[in-house]
Order: sequence, then C-alpha cells, then structure tokens
Amino acid sequence: MEQLDLNQIRTFVRLVKTGSFTKTAQLMHQPKSRISRKLAALEKDLGVQLIYRTTRQFQLTETGRQFYERAQGLIEGLENLSNEVSEATAEVSGLIKVTAPDDMGVKNLPPLLDEFSKIYPLVYFELQLSQAYIDLVKESVDVAIRVGTLKDSSLRARKVGSVKNIFVATPGFLERYRSWEEVSQLSHLPFVGMSGKGIEVVRASDSKKLDIKPNYVFRANNPGALVEFALLGKGLAFVPEFLCVDHLRSGRLIHVHKNLRGPEVPINIVTPDQKEVPLKIKKFTEFIAKRLKETLASQS
Repeated sequence: MEQLDLNQIRTFVRLVKTGSFTKTAQLMHQPKSRISRKLAALEKDLGVQLIYRTTRQFQLTETGRQFYERAQGLIEGLENLSNEVSEATAEVSGLIKVTAPDDMGVKNLPPLLDEFSKIYPLVYFELQLSQAYIDLVKESVDVAIRVGTLKDSSLRARKVGSVKNIFVATPGFLERYRSWEEVSQLSHLPFVGMSGKGIEVVRASDSKKLDIKPNYVFRANNPGALVEFALLGKGLAFVPEFLCVDHLRSGRLIHVHKNLRGPEVPINIVTPDQKEVPLKIKKFTEFIAKRLKETLASQS
C-alpha cells in the first residue's frame, strides 16, 4: 500500500470515466497494452480486483466502485493543484489575435486591450475589425467577439451580453418632423439605415411584432456611420443602443418610441476548440468576458 503509484490510479480513473481501454489509450497517448498493465499492477498492489474484464467490455467490482469514488476526487484535486502552480509561475506573453465587428471594436475594445496589456506587459495584440465573418482557424485568430446567432458549433462560445437597436434622432430633426410621434407615420420620415429592407420591432406593452418600411435617405454598411448621419440631423436612425449612450446622455440624440425595440441579439466571446488552451488566451478570455459584460451592462 505504501508503494501505490499515482500514475496507475490516474489511469484507473481515466479508464472508468471513458468506459473503454481503447479510448483511455488514445486520451493518454499510450498503447492499449500499457493501460492494461497499469490496471493489473494497481490491482496487484491493492490486493483486490477493481474491474471485471471481458473481451468487449468491463464492469466495476463493488470494491472498484468505492475506490473510484474516492480516487476521482484525489486525482482531480492533484491535477487542479498542478495546473494552478504551473499557471502561477508561467509567463503570460506573446501575440493575441482578436477580431470583432468594427462598430463594437472601435468603441469598446481599445481601452480593454490597453488595460489587459498593463496587467500583462509582455502581451501584444493584433486587432482585426470587420463586419464580415472571419474563419478563426483558417486565419489563425485566437479570440473573436461575435454579435448575432452563432453558426459554427465547433467553436467555444461564452455569452457576455446582448445588443438591441433603438430609434434615435436629434432634437432639431424631431422639431422639423412632428409626425414622428405617430408610429403609423414612421415610414414617411427620412431614415438612415444599413439596407433597403424593412425594420422589425417589438412593442414592449404587448410584445407584438411590427414591421416598418423606412424611407431611406442615407445608407451605410456600418452602424457607427449611421449614428454620425443621425447626429447631422439627416434622419431617424435605428441603431445599436450601446453606440448611442454618450449622445443620449448629452442630449445630442433623443431616444424616441422607447416602447419599440429591435430583437435582442446575443454577444459572445468565441475561441477555437482546442484541447490545450494557451495560458495567454485563457487569461485574456476570462478578462475580456468579465470586463466586456460590465461595459455592456453599463451601456444599456
């Protein structure tokens, strides 16, 4: 008993978790025969049989089940301790490639990346801002901030908030077009928007969906540009709320028809699915998820 091998116990725990000698061998990058030998050696040291083995499957003995229940916590605790010690002494350094939509990236990311680089001064960033979808694996991008429903289920995602569009206009525009107060008249007002398509909104009072067909006078493929058009008094804009917060607080823009909002769209931190996540990526995703969640909450 004094000579119990922790590697043998670890192999036994992995074997019970996977339920397969073949899968355990693949997971531990060892020959299947070595897994069998380690189990046999552990049973010999303990003086008991842990597993009933057949040609196709195995089953825990009652003693094996009891040993597994105690050993599992021991092995996981040691592995967690080892990881914590390694991370505490490891150096967080190197390049982190980040991509995000340009509107969100320009407004929110620079101060957050700067904050992280002050905590870990050996880290540096490459930031790619684009409304287009970027293949993380193909482009060797480490972290993406994605707005909208995720299409690629092979990626790891962590939701940090949501965004919704609201109607805004300048005080001067609202003075010129008094008809803005009637929802039925919105289609007749000058609009600035991203396409010629209609706008779908939800009425907060009864959750009813309404379709509005705007009269676009300016169009752009960037929501930030639409906010600038709105600030110039060119039209009513239906834009992400987080882009307007400062202008709404200053009074340069007015939030109109507050009972009408666009559907909430999720915002996720996305990374490639990797077995071994580099420490710099692990630290950054934890940091950016927390700070971006706080930032978005303060802007809603």
